[in-house]
Amino acid sequence: MKDPKQLIGARISTLRRARHLTQNDLAEQVGVDGRHISRLETGKYFPSLDTLVAMARVLDVELQEFFLFPTVESETEMREALIAIASQAPEPVLKELLSFARNRLAQRQIPRPPPL
Repeated sequence: MKDPKQLIGARISTLRRARHLTQNDLAEQVGVDGRHISRLETGKYFPSLDTLVAMARVLDVELQEFFLFPTVESETEMREALIAIASQAPEPVLKELLSFARNRLAQRQIPRPPPL
C-alpha cells in the first residue's frame, strides 16, 4: 500500500486537474503558497484539516473525496504486495496460497511457476 500522504496527494492532484486548475490557481484560492500544493500532491506533507476544507470548497467536492483512493493497483504494486504477504505468511498459509495460485494459473492456461 502506498503511503497515506501519497494517496491523499494523488487525490488532490486528480481533483484539481479535473477542474482544470493549476497548482498556483488552487493555492491562490485556498490561501496557501503554490509550493505547498506541490508538496501536498507529491506526498511530502499531510494537508491540515483547514486546508482540506478550503480545497474541498474550491474544488466543489465533499471532504470525503480526498479519501476515496483507487482500488486498482499497478502490476508492480500487486507483485510487491503479494511478496510482502507471502514473506509474512506462516508455512500452512503459504502452501495454501501457492496451491491457489498454481490452480488459478492452470485454469487460465498460463505457464506455471517452477516448484519451490
